Amino acid sequence: MKAVLVFALIFILFTATAGSRPEPGPGLGPGTGTEERRINRLFLEVVDGDTVIYRGVRMRFLGVDTPEIRNPDHGFYTDQPYGREAKNFTRMELKKARIVTYRADGYDIYGRLLVHLFVDGYPLSLRILESRIGYETVSVYGDNGFPEIAERIIEASKKAGKLLFEKPYLWRRRNRLGP
Repeated sequence: MKAVLVFALIFILFTATAGSRPEPGPGLGPGTGTEERRINRLFLEVVDGDTVIYRGVRMRFLGVDTPEIRNPDHGFYTDQPYGREAKNFTRMELKKARIVTYRADGYDIYGRLLVHLFVDGYPLSLRILESRIGYETVSVYGDNGFPEIAERIIEASKKAGKLLFEKPYLWRRRNRLGP
């Protein structure tokens, strides 16, 4: 009887996490338009409005830049206005999601996996822009091989108009202390 219970427990644990680890395989890179992969939202840690960690993999959202929050490891000792709001927005969107998936475009120079994260099929970058809690970055970095999403991001940014906080890259330049 104990053996059956142990086997059942192992089976449940394996099936709960199988296929949910973001392991970029062959063909994952710029412009490849990789397939969408499902992940378990319970294993997502929200770092800030545009970055999460999933099972040890830092994932940076494509197409959007949100205000910074205090992070001494990166030389930020204060929050940018609306930084906490952006982080909480992302946390709440992920918390209420039924299905979370992503499509990746390789890694950036900081070792982060560059992704479009989808919440119930909708790009989270778009939700961030529509909620006026982030700036678009497509006009700076390009579409990363996702032209349809990039077009929607540009359109959402135009509709959002002027935001209540400065562009995060400008704030980072003025507020980063140290190397």
